[in-house]
Amino acid sequence: MTSDLLAQSETKWRASKPASYRLTIEMKGDRVEKEQFEVSVEDSRVTSLKRNGLDVQPAAGQDYSMDGLFHMLHQEMELAQKPVLLGAPEGYSAYLMARFDEQNGRLIEYRRTVGGTTNTINIRVLQFQP
Repeated sequence: MTSDLLAQSETKWRASKPASYRLTIEMKGDRVEKEQFEVSVEDSRVTSLKRNGLDVQPAAGQDYSMDGLFHMLHQEMELAQKPVLLGAPEGYSAYLMARFDEQNGRLIEYRRTVGGTTNTINIRVLQFQP
């Protein structure tokens, strides 16, 4: 994932995003347990967030909406500039890979791996319903 690809995809998303939608996200990694998030957005606001079927209160910037996922991807890009913050030994890099929908720019899948350590994270959008 490059900053250009992220910017292009986010621009597409902002131009075409529906005001209301539902999505289901699966997140797993070496340092996080497998979790599933169900998000409902109405009038561009998160109205419901469930983690593994249980209601949770979204924190600012961590609401798992598509806008929240883009916010997280920007944070990941910043962290990748200093891989030591992700546990990488000196001289190793972080590798960010993402797939976005070509039509509307929404995230389909994201993966981060960190060289020299076991610190991966995988995020997949399992379902998206406008």
